[in-house]
Amino acid sequence: MSDELTAPAVLHRYAIDVKAFGASGKSFAFTVRNRRCWQCQQVLDEMEVVIGDAKEHMKEIASCCSVKPDYLLPGTPLTEAVFRLLLANGNKRMTAEEIRDGLGTAWSSVLYMKDLSDELLIKLVESENSYSIARVPVKK
Repeated sequence: MSDELTAPAVLHRYAIDVKAFGASGKSFAFTVRNRRCWQCQQVLDEMEVVIGDAKEHMKEIASCCSVKPDYLLPGTPLTEAVFRLLLANGNKRMTAEEIRDGLGTAWSSVLYMKDLSDELLIKLVESENSYSIARVPVKK
């Protein structure tokens, strides 16, 4: 057998490229803040927090916002949903399968599921998008 057939398949992983996001002229921290649930946003508004720290916002999204039923609504556009899922995961690299499973869990009650095939998700995240979601290089 050739090495090509015996080598395990390389799984590509995806994340938000924060540097590319900033280079596009958008504030990553502000965008993440705006993905917080309305209760958290009310508290931030009362505290007069305009932007804050993106990592802190992602921690709160993971522990609070993402567990609320309206964080990933079934009507959410697919790229936005992937972005929100990555935020809820602390922007840790995820495979297409992990993304599919995460969205499938969030949308499990929907009668007519969106197409969440690996092929569609890979095409979506590997094409240019306004969320700067991209393939993360594999470290050797």
